[in-house]
Amino acid sequence: MKSEGDALLRTGRVVGYTPRGLLVDVSVKESCQQCAQGRGCGMGVLARQQHQRIEVKTSYVSSQLCEHYPLGTSVTLTLGRSDITLLALLVYALPLLVALLLSGGVAALDGAVWWAPASFFMTLFVGCVILKKLLSGRTERFRPQLVS
Repeated sequence: MKSEGDALLRTGRVVGYTPRGLLVDVSVKESCQQCAQGRGCGMGVLARQQHQRIEVKTSYVSSQLCEHYPLGTSVTLTLGRSDITLLALLVYALPLLVALLLSGGVAALDGAVWWAPASFFMTLFVGCVILKKLLSGRTERFRPQLVS
């Protein structure tokens, strides 16, 4: 288990139940003072909009959720800082780096002037498609976990 210093914590409110767990409303203004002040804390992964509902798995079966987590209950979610960093590197840095290197190589070949920008944008597009295929079904690692 990761140490608490290696994780970002966020509070939310139980607003519903799903077959897999809880439906939690994560509100930027209520949950995170840094986000509310516009400074951000890296938890934008959890709340891209001001009011967002996310599904969180629990160890309880669906019939026990009502008694352990009544509607309106405040819960704490966690997501590891290293997971957020890895996701940002995979989604942003890796495709951009590959696109820059490839377009630089194409520009060095002294081809047509439009080949370098075309290869840059084509590499970004192909990289996004490949990442979507590779990460599909493996996104559980990047989902917040219920702490309390």
